[in-house]
Amino acid sequence: MKRCILMIILAVAASLSFSAEVRPGAVLINRIFDYTSTVDTAHFQGRRSYTYTRFKLRVDRKNPTLLLVPTVYAIAHSGEREYIGETYNRVTLRRDGKYDSKLLLRLTTVPHRHRAMSSLMRYLTPKIYDETVIEDFLLSPFHRNNRHYYRYQVGFNLDGTARLTFLPKRKNTQLVTGDAIVDSRTGRIIRCSFSGEYDMVNFWITLYMGADGVLSLVPRKCELKTRFRFIQSKVTGNYVAYFNLPQVLTDSITEENDYEKICQVRPDTLETADQAIYERMFAKQRQHDSIPQVAPGAASSKNWVKNILWDMIGDNLLNRVKTHFGMNNQGYIRLNPILNPLYMGYSERKGFTYKFDLRTSYQLGPNSEVSARIKAGYAFRQKQFYFRIPVFYYFNKRKNGYLKFETGNGNHIRNGSVRQSIEQEHPDTIGLHLPDFSLLNEFKQNDMRLIFNYNFHSRLGFQIGALYQRRVAIHKKAFETLKWETDYCSFSPTIELQVRPWGWKGPIFTADYDRSIKGFFKSNTGYERMEFNAEYIYPIHQLQSLQMRVGTGFYTWKDGRAYFLNYENFQENNIPGGWNDDWSGEFELLRGDTYNNSTYYIRTNVTYESPMMLISHLPWLGHYMEMERVYVSVLDVRNIHPYVELGYGFTTRLISCGFFVSNGRGNRTFGFKFGFELFRHW
Repeated sequence: MKRCILMIILAVAASLSFSAEVRPGAVLINRIFDYTSTVDTAHFQGRRSYTYTRFKLRVDRKNPTLLLVPTVYAIAHSGEREYIGETYNRVTLRRDGKYDSKLLLRLTTVPHRHRAMSSLMRYLTPKIYDETVIEDFLLSPFHRNNRHYYRYQVGFNLDGTARLTFLPKRKNTQLVTGDAIVDSRTGRIIRCSFSGEYDMVNFWITLYMGADGVLSLVPRKCELKTRFRFIQSKVTGNYVAYFNLPQVLTDSITEENDYEKICQVRPDTLETADQAIYERMFAKQRQHDSIPQVAPGAASSKNWVKNILWDMIGDNLLNRVKTHFGMNNQGYIRLNPILNPLYMGYSERKGFTYKFDLRTSYQLGPNSEVSARIKAGYAFRQKQFYFRIPVFYYFNKRKNGYLKFETGNGNHIRNGSVRQSIEQEHPDTIGLHLPDFSLLNEFKQNDMRLIFNYNFHSRLGFQIGALYQRRVAIHKKAFETLKWETDYCSFSPTIELQVRPWGWKGPIFTADYDRSIKGFFKSNTGYERMEFNAEYIYPIHQLQSLQMRVGTGFYTWKDGRAYFLNYENFQENNIPGGWNDDWSGEFELLRGDTYNNSTYYIRTNVTYESPMMLISHLPWLGHYMEMERVYVSVLDVRNIHPYVELGYGFTTRLISCGFFVSNGRGNRTFGFKFGFELFRHW
């Protein structure tokens, strides 16, 4: 009897397990995950189509802080409350799956035709079948790797479709909520809607997908509603985009501001309220054109405070400046806001750091360009100005062939050996009251380098060049009194070999060698140095990665007065940028002179990065966690065997923050750093 009961229980359990495995809802979800693999995309490259986009922005509430928001300045100080704009583009799909877009028509009521809240336009081109819906954020509920982040419910309809509802298992800014209408037979998404909140923007998106083949992977129409709030200011937006439209006008037009042509390509009809916004702009233009010109020498009636102070100076100081130049817009200049207090950082050693970033580039041809960057910052606690200016000439971009000239400076470098040498040579100076005698071991440093780089293959490349470094005593009077050298210079040819066994997607191994030439360009410092480095970012998923770096370096020879030497592959980044700018691979609690003074170093850095790891599980705070990191760093140098540093960091829409602790064998045992992330991606 017991055996029969046991067999019945096992049979029921087996039947339940079998039914769970083949339940229709699970089958449909797997069909959605696998749908892209059933679509042939091989013959779609080179396809040309046209897109139409329209937006309407309304400033519901505003205060002076709204002026600090990038790309919002133009509508923040204007007297109008509502704005509208339309664009018409030609889109060509490239071989790599990406596309090129050329703007043909653009009409807007935003003052001076500025692009207002342009970062919201990326929400109009979501890729719902990818791991992330928009660029590198928002985890898609329709990708297999993200299924453990969502709960799914499926309801089947009589017309052969199904309604899929998805809810995030936890409240986090990287997840979305919504539903979709799906073809039950193929798993093709017909229509979907989802909402969420990211980077201070609440959004509601509705997508109408294409019907057949490759077009079913991209939307044919997208409707977007947004709400942005910042310190009691509020701006709402309504967007609509139509894709894969046929050609209506000739392609000879280029960014024309023509209302009649916009009406010809518009695939729908403007509402009465939207048409009224255009009419107000046209009325102002007619009134402006009817005003007689001011005679020469007569006083202008224009408000020069508004035109000059607000429109010219304010727009360029508080807003990001990006402009193209050249006959075919081959070049561009991009400048981050100059007076925006949100672009600052903090570390315990440097205190607050103000940063400045200017980039420019000019396309000489399809395979060559010239680019430059001015990256600077001021550390208030150190009272030191940092700068780094690299200039690139790419003569063969396909082979990563370039010529680079770079100049910059670094931390004030210290070496107690200078003072010890002075005291040994001049023992009678001990106890004398020389100017700033206590700072005899502190120097400022500058460097210049000229590098030629070329890749023979995706797996092999090399660099040759020259490095010039100069260290100058901060307090020269004491050295001049002692008739001691105040400048220490070194000129060294350099060579680097780069090996990538698995191409650009695998680990990179480098070997560097440089040796100074005394007497050349007033070089008075002699040394010979070798460094070896290996680094690899292993992508677990699109937003999860394991970053690893192993390196060693040593001096095979140094002369008696080679006091100030820096390792090339192991040095501090004095002007860090955002979250991904060398936060990994550094020792945050260790001063650079601790390893620069050593004749060798051996180091290892490992960082694990994931969007939802620890703090994201907390009820309220976890909602704003965009990315989290865990750091493990180990170093062995002279007199420290070993130095271990552990860290944890996270990034939100406001700040990136990291906390670090060491085993106490370095300079500090605990510390932290943070940088502002607010509006960094706007």
